[in-house]
Amino acid sequence: MVVAVVSDTHGNREGMLLLAERLKPLRVQTILHLGDDYRDLETLAQAGLAVLGVPGLYCPEYRDPNVPNRRIVELAGLKFLLTHTEARSGYDGPEDLDPEMACYEVDAVLFGHSHTPKLSERQGVVWINPGHLRDRTDRNSPPSFALLHIFPPELRVQILQLADGRPLQEKVFPIRAQE
Repeated sequence: MVVAVVSDTHGNREGMLLLAERLKPLRVQTILHLGDDYRDLETLAQAGLAVLGVPGLYCPEYRDPNVPNRRIVELAGLKFLLTHTEARSGYDGPEDLDPEMACYEVDAVLFGHSHTPKLSERQGVVWINPGHLRDRTDRNSPPSFALLHIFPPELRVQILQLADGRPLQEKVFPIRAQE
């Protein structure tokens, strides 16, 4: 199973439509959106993608108790935490999961906010930031997205430039068995 991950789209409709075009030949049907802007989920859904997401800190939905700020989703037998930030924020409500604690219940934490792509592993848990999808280079990073190739017992992750699909980072992570 191949899943796309984006964050910090910030209303860049052209970028989201280009992303949808890039994903078609790869047969990606599901995209995970990690916030800023939550309303951009609708643009991606209109492009024919199944979209799951969480709001970013500055979205009005982040303060809406009916919209989860963090969620755990299971895909191809692996559990992923979707969060905008990699740590708790002053904007969090008391019911919001703490990513640094919830990570022990999942195989991978998917986060955004910094606009900087990042692949790492902490105590057997994979941490992935796909970068941003703004319409320009931001914080020294070009617009990018991640592809998750989910084939337990491994997870192959690619972070690709939006403009030309070239890899920025790539890594294969062994996945530990969940208890």
